[in-house]
Formats: sequence, C-alpha cells, structure tokens
Amino acid sequence: MGKKNVSGSIAFKLAVVFIFFAVFQSILLASLMVSGGVLKQAKANQYSIFSEKVNGRSDNLENQMKNIWTNLDYDMEQISRYFETMEQDGSPENSDAILEELAPLVMDTLFRAKTTGAFLVMPGQGTEGDGALPALYFRNNNPDRNSRENSNLYMLVGPWNVAEKMEIATTANWSFRLNMNGSNRDFVYKPYEAALDHGKSRWLGYWSSPFQVNPQDEDVITYSTPLFGADGKVKAIFGVEISVNYLYRFLPVSDLQTSDSYGYIIGIRDGSGEIRAAVTHGAMQRRMLQEGMPLDLVEVDQGNSIYRLLNHKSSEDVYACLNPMGMYYHNTPFEGEEWFLIGLMEGPELHQFPEKIGRILSYSFLSSLIIGFITAIITSQWFTRHAKLIELAGLPVGAFEMRAHSKRVYMTSQVPRLLNLTREQERRFSRDKDLMCAFLKELEASESGEEGVYRMYDMGEVRWIKIAQKTSGSPIRCVVEDVTDEILQTKALRKERDWDGLTGVKNRMAFGETMERMGAHREEYQSVTLIMCDLNDLKGVNDAFGHDKGDEYICAAAECIRKAFPDGHVFRIGGDEFAVMLTDVWPDKAREGIKVLAEGMEAYSDGCCFDASVAVGIAFYDPDMDAGLDNTLSRADADMYANKRKMKR
Repeated sequence: MGKKNVSGSIAFKLAVVFIFFAVFQSILLASLMVSGGVLKQAKANQYSIFSEKVNGRSDNLENQMKNIWTNLDYDMEQISRYFETMEQDGSPENSDAILEELAPLVMDTLFRAKTTGAFLVMPGQGTEGDGALPALYFRNNNPDRNSRENSNLYMLVGPWNVAEKMEIATTANWSFRLNMNGSNRDFVYKPYEAALDHGKSRWLGYWSSPFQVNPQDEDVITYSTPLFGADGKVKAIFGVEISVNYLYRFLPVSDLQTSDSYGYIIGIRDGSGEIRAAVTHGAMQRRMLQEGMPLDLVEVDQGNSIYRLLNHKSSEDVYACLNPMGMYYHNTPFEGEEWFLIGLMEGPELHQFPEKIGRILSYSFLSSLIIGFITAIITSQWFTRHAKLIELAGLPVGAFEMRAHSKRVYMTSQVPRLLNLTREQERRFSRDKDLMCAFLKELEASESGEEGVYRMYDMGEVRWIKIAQKTSGSPIRCVVEDVTDEILQTKALRKERDWDGLTGVKNRMAFGETMERMGAHREEYQSVTLIMCDLNDLKGVNDAFGHDKGDEYICAAAECIRKAFPDGHVFRIGGDEFAVMLTDVWPDKAREGIKVLAEGMEAYSDGCCFDASVAVGIAFYDPDMDAGLDNTLSRADADMYANKRKMKR
C-alpha cells in the first residue's frame, strides 16, 4: 500500500511538472510567434501584394491613357495645317464649312486612337445668347472593332450635312451645336483659357472628370488640347473621349477580390488638397461611395500607400491603395489636378491570410496544451521508463552577426550558400570579421538602384542577393536573402514600360523622363544635342502597301537612326517620329550622323518599292537662347519640319 502511495505521489509530482512545462512551452511558443512579428509581417505582405496589384494596373492604364489614346500629334498637325492654310488663303469659310472639311480628319483620329469618341470644338465661334458652340463630336460604340460601313459610329454633335455626307447615323440626343452648361464646360474651356493665359505650348492637354456631353448621355472622360493658327490664336479645341464603361474594361474588378469586389476607382486631388472619388463604376461602388465626394482616409501603411476609408456605406472595413498616375508634368497649367488609381478591398478579404495565421496560432496553442496534458498524464503513469527527448530542428536562416569586442562572425548555414563562399572562406570569415567586411565591400552592386542589393555569379548564372542590416549598434545583425525573382520581375516591368515593342528603342514615356532628368542636370554635360526625325509619307506606305510594310519602314528607319548615332539615346515618341539625344558630342559629329542616316535610308529605299526617307531637324542647347531643353526640342522640331517641307518640293 505504501509503494502504491509513493508511486502515486511521484506520478502526481511528475504530472504537475510535465503539465507546467507543457503550458509554459505553449505560452512561450505563442509569445515568440506573436512577438516575432509573424502576424504583423503577414499583414505587411498582404499590403505589399495589394499595392503591387494596384501599381501594376495603374502603370498599364497610365500607359494606355498617355501613350495610346492621346497619341494625337499626327492628327493635330493635320488639322493645324488646315487652319494655317485657311489663314494664308484668306478663305472666308464659316464654321459649318470648316467642320465639314475637317470631319474626315476627326473621324480618322477616332479610328487611329481607338477611343470611344473624337471631337473638334470652335470656342471662338460660340453664340453668346445660348452658349452653344460649333462642334463635331463622333462616337464609336466599339473601339476594338472597326466597321467599313461605319455601323459602330454615330454623330452626337455637328451639322446635319456632315452626317449625310459621311453616311453616319445620329442619335436622339443629336444636336446641331454643342450646348455648354455647368457640367460639361471644363473639357472645352479649361484648355482654351489655359491657352489664353500661357500662349502656344505643348503642355495644354487637359483630362476632364466624368461628365455627360448631352443630357441623358453616358458618362465619359475626355482629353482635349487647343489648336493654334499661324497667328498664334486658338482656332479649336481638339481631343478624344473615353467612356467610363470602356475605361473599366482595363480595370477588371477580379484583380483584387474573386467575388463581391469593389474594384478600382479614380480619384482626383484638386487645389483644395482633398482627394475625391471622380470616376466610379458599377452598382457596388455607387452604393458604397458617392461620386465626387472627398475621401476620408486614415494612413495604415505609408510605404505601400494603404489607407483605411472611413466615409463609406459598407458594413465591413474598407481599405484603399492609392497610386499616383502622373497625368501632368510639373510646372504645367494643370499640375494641381493630381490623378490617382485607387484599389478598394474589404478588411476581411485583405486580412484573410493574417487572420488565418492567427487562427492557426490559436489552434496550435490549444492543441499544444491538450497534447501536453495528455503526454504529461501518460508519461507520469510510466515514470519508471526512460523518456525520449524530441529534438526540435530549427529552420536555416540567412543571417549573420558581428560583435564589437569579438573577431568572430556568427552565421547561419544558409549564408555561405547565398554568398557563394568556399569552405575555406567560410572557415576564415567566421574567425575574422575584418575579412568578412572586406569581402562584403567588394561585392558588385546591382544596377537596380536598390540599396543593399548585389550581383552574384553562380555556375555561370546571375543571382541577386539583398543584405539588410537589422541593427545599427553592437552587435551588428544582417539578414541575407535571394531576391533574384523580384529583380528579374522589376527589370521585365521596367522594360515593358519604357521600351517600344516594335522598334526596340525607348518610348515616349522614357523620353519624357530623360528630358526631365537631363534638364535638371544639364550643367554636368559639355553639350546637349537634340535631333528630331520624322518618316516621310508613312501614311501613304500604309495605304498603298499595308501596315506590315509600314511597320517594316518604321523598323528600318529606327535601325538607321541607331547606326547613325551609336552614342545617342534613341526614342520613338510617335507613330512616325523619333528623337535622338546626344551628350558631349561636337556639332560636326552630330551633323555627320545626319549624313550617315540619309545614306542608310537611301540604301534602304533602293531596295524598296517606295521612296523611303527621313526628315531631320537638329538643335544644340544654348543657355543664351533656351530656358530649358524644351526650347531646344522645339527648335529641333521646327528645323525638322522645315527640312520636311524642303524634301517635298
């Protein structure tokens, strides 16, 4: 009986000890997971994924809006040339006759830009009594499909004889003149008034908030820009329209949530400093938000531009990711109107993964307690047997530590593999931190520009690693991670954004950024030369031989330009326009390049079924003449057009 009591007493004491350690271990594990920032990091990862999706969609939409829908240089040139010719001839044509003459050009714009509408408004010809303006306004129901019979087209505003002559239908909302009111005046008068204030400039293009051209019409946004005559006065407002319904084809709601998604809205920050919901779409967005209302935002994650939206009608928390779209350059008339693409997600959907981790931690804690109790009881009953200790295997972590008063370097097993260290290097570096520091200083920095990212070569392949210092004092702790996939993805996105897919040269967006960067640092260069190139009669080649031949013409010209200016930066800034930027190149060498270009095009033309040539204009930056590189570019452009006129004689 005594033995049984003794055994029971020992079993009870062992059970208490085992249970205590089971509880302590469970609490310690949960505390380490929480204090280690697992949930916080999971949320940060979700915010980063949310931000990457919005940023990627914003880049695509911005490229569509700035480089495709508004690629109107050719059309603006044709219409402006008409006004200049009309002034030189002294023609007394009235506004209706002018509109009838220009109708085919406006319609060509509609097809070329692949937008839902194109328009030409003559604000100087308005009737003061009712505010109606002479205008042409064509609309295309389906920009992705062209119909030879113009079955997709109809005329919203314009003289009736234009519709009859071009065999285009009109709608019940058709009007002879564009009736201006408080809701639709901005798309005409904002660029018009900016032109009156600033004079002739290439930076007067204006993006409007959504409005209805005529009552009971669909919501549209427009891009409009003034056209000038030879006398420098505004002759017309010309531009394109994108319907809100068509715009949202480029903003699929399934990007952010698989179901019940609020999708994207477009916000605009005006002079008041508040961001308002300017473009909304769909019943869910209109039920949750009031279009035009300022957004009440509270910052959640500054690095990823994540905010919590307070003024909404959803039953759940709603989070917004804001990405600026850069619709206007600095120091331009409309730079105060800042556009944002805003992605919206409900809190439960955004935090689904962190909450799942939290539930797993809770279940793990409870399971650990239960299993600990069961194990303690079973173990206590068999206390005479030897217990087996279970070794916990820790996962390898790419990290190392250096202390101020020690020569040793403590590193995890992953560090030698990530840094391509030999066994001898690993042995020496772990004993001497000075050798380790010298090795780290000699690492080749990546061209990505991100701090702490280095290029490594492993079996002939390139890898990128990131070394992040987590502590500034002693001891110094650093984390090493392989970021090859992220760097490759960033390079691919940057190439897709900045390079022209047809010719392989940089595109208009890259040209604008380069101009801005060079303008800010032009004192670092001995000379800056800008060369404008324009293909002659590309439209004629397309019409006569097809667009495949026209694309061949463009590619051949691009190759000739590259060979003529091997030290220059070549950009395709329009359908048939190229720009070349040369730095620290003497004028004689630049002009020699123009001769080489002419010889190359002549050789290409000899093997073609058409005459191929390029009109070239050149200008050298002169601080006495040019306030900035934009003035140099204008002189090069003017020289190019003079050369083009000379070649046509």
